[in-house]
Amino acid sequence: MENIEQIYDDFTNILSAEELKKLAEEYGIVDKRIRRLSVFTFFWLMILSACIPGVRGGLMQLVAFFIASFCQLFPAGKAVSLTRMAISKKLKAHSWFFFRAVYNRLLERYVAMLDVDDRRFLSHFRDAFAIDSSVIKVNSVLEKVFASVHKGQAAIKLHTKFSIRSLTATKVQVTESKRHDSRFRGITKEPDILYLFDLGYFAFYRFEKIIEAGSFFVSRLKSCCDPLIVAVGQKQWKHLIGKKLSEIVPLLNPETPLDVTVKLSSAKKNKHDLRLVAIYHEGVWRFYITNIFQKLFTPDVIYQLYVKRWTVEIFFNEIKHVLLLEHIISKNKNGIMVEIYSALIFYLLTRIVIALSSQHTGFPLTYYSFKRSAELVKAFLTTHIAQFFGHTKACFASFLHNLVDAVSAAGLKDKHYLRQCHSP
Repeated sequence: MENIEQIYDDFTNILSAEELKKLAEEYGIVDKRIRRLSVFTFFWLMILSACIPGVRGGLMQLVAFFIASFCQLFPAGKAVSLTRMAISKKLKAHSWFFFRAVYNRLLERYVAMLDVDDRRFLSHFRDAFAIDSSVIKVNSVLEKVFASVHKGQAAIKLHTKFSIRSLTATKVQVTESKRHDSRFRGITKEPDILYLFDLGYFAFYRFEKIIEAGSFFVSRLKSCCDPLIVAVGQKQWKHLIGKKLSEIVPLLNPETPLDVTVKLSSAKKNKHDLRLVAIYHEGVWRFYITNIFQKLFTPDVIYQLYVKRWTVEIFFNEIKHVLLLEHIISKNKNGIMVEIYSALIFYLLTRIVIALSSQHTGFPLTYYSFKRSAELVKAFLTTHIAQFFGHTKACFASFLHNLVDAVSAAGLKDKHYLRQCHSP
């Protein structure tokens, strides 16, 4: 394990005023003159706004939050007057790429400090990603930019490549909500990666790309896909070779999982044979396509791997309902991206504190409640906001230590859940 103090120092350095100002210079958003709402102040207030109930209800609520924060930051100063126009200009002019750069720096350090988590069969892969999307409504004036499936409305689709190992989004792409999921580019040439897909991402070319990279996938089988069985693993299934899936479904025994090799299509784009497994669950057959052929991965294990895809659904619920990202107030693309990455940074900060608490207590990451931990992070940030401005790095490091102690003590899930985790 790395030196824990070095980890604290690294996060402190990344979020220091000096480093953030250097990064802001790279993206051309340096303050040319002294302003009430500097780049550094605006950055932290946007991060804090991601966790304050009601702030995302409208621009006036955001203005009120900023003004109240200034009173806490500068108690000896005069009352600050900030207009909706001033904050609106910031949302439009401050490049969202700056916020993304901060997120990526934090993410890189966070992933590096994580202990290797065995998690049974996931340990056979370098990493495992769930790829999915979620729709968020935006102001209707953006209908031409972010077209919705509903006329007269505007909405964005948040495509996400979510790491099941680190429980964080490693790639985010924002498009109009009408764009089909299959166009998301989340596959890399890295080998030994596991990808988990929902039906929206079912595509022959994507499967071929993963196989050629030396990686693996598990996907549900589309109902319109009727693969041809070309090989079987057990003699009693030999008579199934040469038949279509639709021909054998009525003959399947609910007590015996299906495990065969199939060809999805006769088209040239389908170069490789794949594995089709099926289990009978809750009164229906569930079919999954994969290129994992090792005997260690039984049909039940393949199903359990696919269940891990649910972590990305939990992530969407947390950023939309715990961090209130479903209430985006910006009326321009840059502002929308600033709001999205502000929420993602707060989400990542919470995950970082959970990871540090996990190392402190020895409990796995999954034993911690994101909602409870986020509430503690929010309380500490809002009551110690002045500590981010004009104070030493040592003060910030001390703040982080105290926050980790608080999450270690009060961020765990219910005792009933923990008893279930420890039960044989």
